[in-house]
Amino acid sequence: MYFDLTSLGIHFDTIIIWGFLMACLYNLFLKFAVEDRSSSPLVISLIMLASYGLSYEFVDLNAGMYVYLIWVKYDIITIIALLASHKLLKLRYTSTLLYILTGLTINTLIFIGIHVDIVMFENKDYWWFWSFYSIGITVVDFFMVVTLIFGKDWLQVGKLFSKWTEKKPKTNFKNC
Repeated sequence: MYFDLTSLGIHFDTIIIWGFLMACLYNLFLKFAVEDRSSSPLVISLIMLASYGLSYEFVDLNAGMYVYLIWVKYDIITIIALLASHKLLKLRYTSTLLYILTGLTINTLIFIGIHVDIVMFENKDYWWFWSFYSIGITVVDFFMVVTLIFGKDWLQVGKLFSKWTEKKPKTNFKNC
């Protein structure tokens, strides 16, 4: 009996996109159900859904070794879109945005690392970084979905940040 693990990654991408869709619908509901709610989580959810949905549809998995660079480009464009949307719409920077930007940055660094390993160093032998890549990307994507659904400062980064600065920070790390 043979079980192909490569198809599992494609199915997990579908689950992540579904998670971003559910987070988007949930934030849309909360935007209209809760008075005085920030639009930031809804905008973040929409951009993340669009980014992951488009990358799933348009990335050619047959691009070989260069697929990692394509994903790096998608993540960088998503980071720029998130920052630009918050600047243009004059939305406050929430902990949700901070967690999503951190997750996208971690994903980008992991994609660059695996690209350097496979393309530049021409490594063909399995080693621990390949497992770290597989698990790391999966866990970061999962926590980004969780962050968009719960929208809370679940690692208490806001408290840590406010302890480092004497004056009141410009960023609002309270619940969305």
